[in-house]
Amino acid sequence: KQLIFKFVFRKSICVFTLAFILSTSSVLANKHQFQWQVGEELVYKVNWLFIRLGTLKIQVLDKLTMDGSTVYHTKMFIDSNPLLLFVNIHSVYESYINEDFYPHLFLAEEKIKGVTYWTKYRFNYADSVIYVKMTNTEDTTEVIVKQLPLDERLQDGMSLVFYARGNVHLQKKKKLTAFYEAQKGKLDINIRGKKRKIQIAAINSSLPAYELDGKAHFKAIAGFGGYYRGWFSTDNQRVPLKAEMKVFVGKVKIELEKWKNWDPIQNDK
Repeated sequence: KQLIFKFVFRKSICVFTLAFILSTSSVLANKHQFQWQVGEELVYKVNWLFIRLGTLKIQVLDKLTMDGSTVYHTKMFIDSNPLLLFVNIHSVYESYINEDFYPHLFLAEEKIKGVTYWTKYRFNYADSVIYVKMTNTEDTTEVIVKQLPLDERLQDGMSLVFYARGNVHLQKKKKLTAFYEAQKGKLDINIRGKKRKIQIAAINSSLPAYELDGKAHFKAIAGFGGYYRGWFSTDNQRVPLKAEMKVFVGKVKIELEKWKNWDPIQNDK
């Protein structure tokens, strides 16, 4: 009986210890898991030197199912300052992004070979195909339909932002493939996984932030390319707070100035 009791006792301790480890791991994983927030709206000012070039707005509009996967409908608006005569940009991008931060559907108005098209890219991961539909914005009778091979994981401009948000708490380097204007380009991302204090004008106190940097080996919207840096909040939403990058006029600074459905007070809790 004594041997049986010792055996049962030891087994119970082992089971309890294993359960404790698993539950602790689950809590830690949830603590760092990225938090999608439907209704989130983030507004940024874009400055070049002391000149405001324009405004950038990012929204998370909905959560739905597409091709059997949970996706989030996101939207980005880029608008140049109407007071500036040397720049005139008004662009809208929509991306349906899965929980692994890859796009299932991307919609945009893009200039391809000098012609402006309303483009639709449907990423079919099961068949490894991108279904493309391009409609000329000036002559809607011109419609181009084609298929492209989906032979590697691709990021559009919106899913790149959310990929960074989902991974910026880690420490790793990676080379991603970006998809833009029916082209591919490589982007290096160096995620440092460490916190530092930064300040933005919209919040009176300094904030802890995760930092990353990298290099885009291509030219995209507004001439974006080359070296970039970004800082993100340390709460589970990991909101982009500031960024520095090169565009057609030179180095610009992007800084959060308004938000909905995010609480900066929760940033480091």
